Amino acid sequence: MADYKIKVNKKHGGKEFKNNFRFIGKVSQVNKKNQETESWDKLPYFEEKLTRSEKPKARRVLQFNIETALSNNLKVEIAGMEQQYVYAYSKKHNKTAKLGWNVRFDKEKWKDLNEKIKEIDETYHLIEAPWDKAKELSDYIQDDAWVEVKGVYEFEEIAGDNGSVEFKKRTITSVLPIVDGKIVDKDGNAAAIKVDRKEINYVQDLKSSEFIEVNNFSMQLGIKSTYQDEATGDTKINGVFLKNGKERSEPMDVELIVYQAEAAEGKVSMANAFASLNTYDFIEVTGQDNQRATYAYVDIVEELPSDDPFNDVDDSQKETRQERVVNGDKKGLEVISYVQGSLMRELLTEEEFKKSAVLTNENPFSGSVASDDPFNQTANPSDDPFTANNDDPFA
Repeated sequence: MADYKIKVNKKHGGKEFKNNFRFIGKVSQVNKKNQETESWDKLPYFEEKLTRSEKPKARRVLQFNIETALSNNLKVEIAGMEQQYVYAYSKKHNKTAKLGWNVRFDKEKWKDLNEKIKEIDETYHLIEAPWDKAKELSDYIQDDAWVEVKGVYEFEEIAGDNGSVEFKKRTITSVLPIVDGKIVDKDGNAAAIKVDRKEINYVQDLKSSEFIEVNNFSMQLGIKSTYQDEATGDTKINGVFLKNGKERSEPMDVELIVYQAEAAEGKVSMANAFASLNTYDFIEVTGQDNQRATYAYVDIVEELPSDDPFNDVDDSQKETRQERVVNGDKKGLEVISYVQGSLMRELLTEEEFKKSAVLTNENPFSGSVASDDPFNQTANPSDDPFTANNDDPFA
């Protein structure tokens, strides 16, 4: 655990969690319901238009669906407006320079507006603004193009008539084309696609039996509660993601699911292990993002005429045709594994889980937690379902 790091904000000292995703798949347009016609309209991949506000500003948006597997369409996007400032970062000096917006592409005119960096040398590189990136990445996006998309989940909160509504969006950080099953970088160099550091033979055919889905995410989170379904054994995780805020880190709700799967003899299933976590525990999870229909194959029953010569042929000599039918759906963030060494018991606090708007000096929960509350038990290493011992399902 000593090697595991959690980012801490330098100004207010709050923890800041991280996440990322990587998808490879086929591009298509996002559909939006037309409220007037009740039909579905296809949205343009790239658009620049004015915001609907008292002082309208130009805003660029790049958005599209990426189909990572048959019917698993995930909407990804990046949006931005022109700014007053941009920033350049030097990994060598570990410093960030504040630059004027209009000189961002003219390095000779770079000057740190904070006046902390006297000389901006060649080691400083522009941190690309979403306004510029949306336009640049749109060059790769067209109908049926195959791309690799990397990005982060951004959690937002908007005020509604019935209170605040939280949602997450998949924000793009990079896009690269896939050609002949390989990733092509900005310089035109092709490289094999890797999953878990191993090269795979990526087939650009969603219906092929050799197709391998590339769809993964990782996320740091705190545990608010877990619930395990008695019938299925699946475990729902009610988590908290601490995102960067001006005065403090802001807690955002996130739901994840761990599907029950048979464990090896003497081992604990992933769903059972996650069900044992307590409130305020911390862990980093990995998994896949689902927005898909699920399918089953059923026999096609044919009624043969009474005079059909094959009526009396033994069934073992007949081949029954099958058709694929939708039998349900699978949605949300599915946890498949976790990062070893990331589990930290009771790392987080009640205050960190509270929204800024409801923070008070008085603790309304003081002394009110029931003794049999499964999320109020102090854990020790022997309780840890992930600890490295004989009961570790991952050992």
